[in-house]
Amino acid sequence: MRGAALETSRMLAALALMASPLLGLAQKLDESLLDQTVDGPSREWAWTNESPGLWCLWLDYDAGSLEQFDGNTKNHVLAVGALGHPEWSNNQLTNAADRMGYSGFNSAVEWQGWYVPRQLRVGASRQIWKSIAAGFQLGRGWSPAYVNCVRADGEAVVASWTQIRFADFLDQYSYYDYLHNGNFWQYGNSGQFEDGLQAWRIEFVAHQELAYGLGWTASIGTTLGLQSELERRSASLFGSQGLLDPSELGPTLTPVSIAGTPASGSIGATCRVGALIAGVTYSSVFVSASDRNAWVAAGAESIEALKQVRLRLGMTF
Repeated sequence: MRGAALETSRMLAALALMASPLLGLAQKLDESLLDQTVDGPSREWAWTNESPGLWCLWLDYDAGSLEQFDGNTKNHVLAVGALGHPEWSNNQLTNAADRMGYSGFNSAVEWQGWYVPRQLRVGASRQIWKSIAAGFQLGRGWSPAYVNCVRADGEAVVASWTQIRFADFLDQYSYYDYLHNGNFWQYGNSGQFEDGLQAWRIEFVAHQELAYGLGWTASIGTTLGLQSELERRSASLFGSQGLLDPSELGPTLTPVSIAGTPASGSIGATCRVGALIAGVTYSSVFVSASDRNAWVAAGAESIEALKQVRLRLGMTF
């Protein structure tokens, strides 16, 4: 009996030793639960953080539309005719431009392609050093460009995409004029004006919050996939389809390849409230190349920079 009692006491002592850590853990858990009652501190949500998170996501949107080219169709037709048809006399060229206006053919340009469409981009960044964050944003963008072309007599020239659009417009008029033998009413509204080039624009973005939620942002970027977009657009031109006046040596301008690709840059300010970030930037899309001056001197359009205001809305976490 004494041995059994001794063995039982040893087992109880061992169980007490094993249970003591569990009792301590239960006590701490109970105290933790008590701390989260009315007397304990409330949990702070990310939306009310005073400091920005390591990561940032945002949407970048063009605030307005900008004019891509002036509306004087006759001047554009005269310019591309002189560039693409060296075999035409001044009288022949002027007569074609005048007849396009008299016939109402130029009405096809009205309300088409005059303004840059608003674009949306998506961006992401991460803090890398002293609250400076760096990342990328990507989206489709309107892309003015210089294009290597072949003019009607087979010689190589460089033109802007806007000039190619008007050159195709001139080819359409010549084709319809031949087809309908000058009956204005039969082709006056048959013109089709090609849209602008749009390609993917990727931008490297840096931004920093300085104080009171205010900060700065800047970006530089380039355009990708412009050659494939050029080929896709060129396939619908009248010249590429063989729809030409038989008296023409060839299409006014036949696109071949991209000669000058647009780049972009922007700078602006941001404001953060909690985890939400809003910003406004001033951006410029421009085309620069070492041979630009020579192209312009030879008849290419001088492509002006597209200046826009962008709006940004995002969050940090």
